Amino acid sequence: MKIRTLRQRLIIVTVIIITLTSTLFAGGVFAIKQMMEEITFGDMVHDQLMVLVDHPEWEPILESPLFKRWQYYRGDNVNELSASVQNMAPGVYHAKQIEDRHYHLQIVDTDTGKAYLLYDISDWEQQEHLLLTLLLMGVFLVLGLALLMASASSSRILEPVHRLTQRLRRIDPSQRQLRIADEFSDSDIGLIATAFDTYLERIDNFVERERSFTATASHELRTPLSVMMGAVDVIEANHPDPASSRALTRMGRACGDMQAFIEAALLLSREEDVSLQRTSSSQLCELLQQLLEDLQPQIETSDIDIQLACEKVVRLPVSESISKILLSNLLRNAIEHTKGGQIHISLRPEEFIIRDNGRGIPAEDLPHVFERSYSNRPEGTGLGLYMVKRICERYGWPISIESEQGQGTTVSIKFQ
Repeated sequence: MKIRTLRQRLIIVTVIIITLTSTLFAGGVFAIKQMMEEITFGDMVHDQLMVLVDHPEWEPILESPLFKRWQYYRGDNVNELSASVQNMAPGVYHAKQIEDRHYHLQIVDTDTGKAYLLYDISDWEQQEHLLLTLLLMGVFLVLGLALLMASASSSRILEPVHRLTQRLRRIDPSQRQLRIADEFSDSDIGLIATAFDTYLERIDNFVERERSFTATASHELRTPLSVMMGAVDVIEANHPDPASSRALTRMGRACGDMQAFIEAALLLSREEDVSLQRTSSSQLCELLQQLLEDLQPQIETSDIDIQLACEKVVRLPVSESISKILLSNLLRNAIEHTKGGQIHISLRPEEFIIRDNGRGIPAEDLPHVFERSYSNRPEGTGLGLYMVKRICERYGWPISIESEQGQGTTVSIKFQ
């Protein structure tokens, strides 16, 4: 069904109402005229016919020029009428066409046969047709005027709505404590503006609560992480044995992963965060190699052959924590869905591509892979690819995914 604007709906309703009203008025006028004509001619012809039937001697009076519209047939002159008229049953017939003329005709039975009295109403019929034409023209004229009036009035009526629309378009999402009801107190749109102000107030309260929570969560989570990372550094400085050193290294990287996740979560939950700008760039080739080293146990368990191709030094103007979240989620997904296969990673300054020959994604699930609640694993949360998608949207990087069940999956990100 075609969607119409409010202005179009207003014009259509106005035109329909005016057209129906004018049509009913015109039809009523025509019907009243027709009814009055039938009654007037019916009574007149009936009275004259009864007089002629009761007083046959008065028939010659119809030859007078004063009665040139009248025609009376009875007895022998009935044969002058056409067979179709002669065979008509007794009764009253209005606007009966005989040859090229119209008559009001009444037929009665008498002792000597049928009597026919005709009154020529051809001039009346012409006037009737002229009246019908004028009424139809009037309906179309009113329709045209209705269109013009509805178009002009709708623009004036909807002016406050258009003004409200333009005002809402100019609202900056980052602006807080904004209220607009006072700007529309001159019209009923002020009720909508007041309701919108109530909504803005709720949004302001929500944003304030979110900012307070994220600031508190950031501080409370980073503090223990900093303590843990400091403790790891102290232990490493005391020259532990090789086994302990490897464990400490993994602990340090786990703390780094947690810190990266916190910063990525803050990025996605807030419009801006100064802490995210401390690191101006990240070197992706080094980061990829580090991530592959951290994921080596899973890679060996799944018997996967990793092929990494880095053309040159690739830097992104984002923090290393954000890049780490982006790449690690894509790597983990590829590793989890590839058993005994290969994963090809291609990194260039303009594009990152990761391709595996794992089990792939069903076609019906492919449109939903970036949704927050989607996961094809019972224990999965669907958060990984959702965060990847949000990061790409935040920095304007187009991301695409192609997959065929049983053949593998390819994910590509273009750095713009």
